[in-house]
Amino acid sequence: MRTILVALVACVFAGSAFADDANWSGLYLGAHGGYGWAETDYPGAPPHPAGPPRPDLEGGIFGGQVGFNFQQNQVVLGVEADWSFTKMQEMTRDGNYLTQNHEINGLGSVRGKFGYAIGNFLPYGTIGWGWGDMSFNQTCPDPAAVPFGHCNPANGFSPYNITKDEIETGWVYGGGIAMKIAGNWSIRAEYLRYDFDDRDYDLGLTPSGKDLGTKVLEHDVDVVRLGVNWRIGDF
Repeated sequence: MRTILVALVACVFAGSAFADDANWSGLYLGAHGGYGWAETDYPGAPPHPAGPPRPDLEGGIFGGQVGFNFQQNQVVLGVEADWSFTKMQEMTRDGNYLTQNHEINGLGSVRGKFGYAIGNFLPYGTIGWGWGDMSFNQTCPDPAAVPFGHCNPANGFSPYNITKDEIETGWVYGGGIAMKIAGNWSIRAEYLRYDFDDRDYDLGLTPSGKDLGTKVLEHDVDVVRLGVNWRIGDF
């Protein structure tokens, strides 16, 4: 993916001598695809192995965006909302038998944008509010097969498989470069960083009535993506 981004940026500047000035003002719709990776943390918990394992998640993303730009001379200001579908997932083993599965199912944001038009090219920065559709699963196998530890029958556990879904929120920021290609069409490459706040995952009671308590999780997500936009008329 990084190679693709470098190649796109090189093509942008290589073609700048042949570019006409673009009008970036107006409403636009678009689509994007790319790749993301995320770090998982348990704020306040000791490092692994004394504390829980911290999996690294990664996977492809795709989605769409809608936005509006206003251009004054070479300065371009805008606002954009987007949503990305994804399946960043990783299962870890906590101890000998307990398994935990972390998953990111989607990422969204509403962001302000600020750029400086150079012919048909628009380098820009962006910052705003982001949210992620997250899930956490904890599974205890048949306690009869577990000789010791958390899932042992002596501790009062029966088999369980519990999933908790939550929406994590926080800041998102980044930047990119867009290039007009034909008519009202443009392409772009961008990077976004989602810094999500801590979120409580209350797993509740197992079938045998044992309280699993609350897991406090935090995710930081990095995304690189390529996109295409269609501007709806001149404004």
